[in-house]
Amino acid sequence: MSTKFRLAGTGCCLLDIIHAKVDFSSPLMEPFRSRSPGDGGLEPGKLVFNEDFERFSGQACLPALARLTGGSEPDARNIGGPGVVALIHAAQLLDPALFDVQFTGTLGHDRVGDELARLLERTPVSPRHFVTMPGVTPFTYVLSDPSYDGGRGERSFLNNIGTAGLLRPENLPEDFLTADLVVFGGTGLVPLIHDALDDLLPRAKANGALTVVNTVYDFRNQRKNPGARWPLGSSDRSYAATDLLIADHEEALRLSGTSSVDEALAFFIAQGVGAAVVTNGVRNIEVAVGSQRFTPRGRWSMPASRAIVDELARHPERKGDTTGAGDNFAGGVLVSVAKQLAAGNSDPVDLQEAMAWGAVSGGGACFHMGGVEYEKQRGDKLARLEPYLKAYRQDRKRT
Repeated sequence: MSTKFRLAGTGCCLLDIIHAKVDFSSPLMEPFRSRSPGDGGLEPGKLVFNEDFERFSGQACLPALARLTGGSEPDARNIGGPGVVALIHAAQLLDPALFDVQFTGTLGHDRVGDELARLLERTPVSPRHFVTMPGVTPFTYVLSDPSYDGGRGERSFLNNIGTAGLLRPENLPEDFLTADLVVFGGTGLVPLIHDALDDLLPRAKANGALTVVNTVYDFRNQRKNPGARWPLGSSDRSYAATDLLIADHEEALRLSGTSSVDEALAFFIAQGVGAAVVTNGVRNIEVAVGSQRFTPRGRWSMPASRAIVDELARHPERKGDTTGAGDNFAGGVLVSVAKQLAAGNSDPVDLQEAMAWGAVSGGGACFHMGGVEYEKQRGDKLARLEPYLKAYRQDRKRT
């Protein structure tokens, strides 16, 4: 019987088709720009489904993309999705002799599915736990504007949910909910799993798992009721069974139904979340801790990686894009949490140390195009990130 520490994840996994040089301020964008929440138009940082976009724009997706991109070919095709990208990053940084990382997703019987499977085989998270179903493999057109927000960059997403709409809790492996660390990533794009979170999360916790939810823009529920708070599962019972919640700024406000990060964090803690983390690009990471499983308790902030921000400013030619930065942030947090738990520490998980791993992992994703960096040999990514992690820890000691 294996004594490895087990991480099991499920949620969003798809093929990202990336156009890296789209200008959101261009007049070409105007006919496709959202006019009201949930109408199917494009918005920076948000996701819409292809069918809603086509209904909004009155055009088929591919001709509209040709207009937006000047007819250019995609700059990259890569594995995407908050669920799988976070788990791949964690698997790349963790020692395979001590940690077993698995992910359950879905593929269709098509060329995109074949391409995605080939890419997965280049990572430590293979498609062996994937379920192949009739239909289209999930994919997303990623429109990236590197000059947006003062050069910080932002993306807009056109998603075809495909077979991700068919993945059910019954498709999860029998031992999924008995893992040491159970992760649900971007389940807003895997609706049958998402709606069952208020059942799945308590079951994982009852088995002794530490549970993590990292979110994605939930256009399905935004479309249903633009003014309502997004649900996490079919009831708020999900929150009390979530040890660690990771969301970006917009997602946190929509999930909580509030208008500020402070209010959102207070809402999550009041609902019973152990610790809640809100990211916002290169701005501060905002954290609230209410559970004794984590330290330090209370409300606090941590910065992005100054070393990475400065390096990208000095060497813009090294910049890839921001696609997957938040997903890799979550993956870095998972690495630290897993390492601390596997060490058998009876003390609470040091969440500041986990945020350090997250900050350098998210920043490091900006050096390449798309969410996943493919290592030439195991250990390459860890060796590249370790100097930034050391610098981040030193900056923390000085502040």
